Amino acid sequence: MSYKVINTVKVQAVAGRSDELGKQLQKIVDTLRELPGCDSYMVDRCPEDSNRWTVSAHWQSEAAMQSHFNSPQVQGFIDLIDCQLANAVDFNSFPIR
Repeated sequence: MSYKVINTVKVQAVAGRSDELGKQLQKIVDTLRELPGCDSYMVDRCPEDSNRWTVSAHWQSEAAMQSHFNSPQVQGFIDLIDCQLANAVDFNSFPIR
């Protein structure tokens, strides 16, 4: 059975680097939203905490989302920690019924 899926990435910025992190997240999202099976990919800053960002993607199927996780562009989220823009990256996904 094929169903739509949402995945989210919550990213916590290193103190003083939130704006820079937001720009880098937007670059990642601009690339990933072009992947097959992607309905939308967005980045939003948390209104309660200016150092926290949420990236969300809507996929046409679980298979499309899984294929996306295998793309090299997803490594960009992990690289945010390596380049000290983020100190935490949390991935989640869930089906839409």
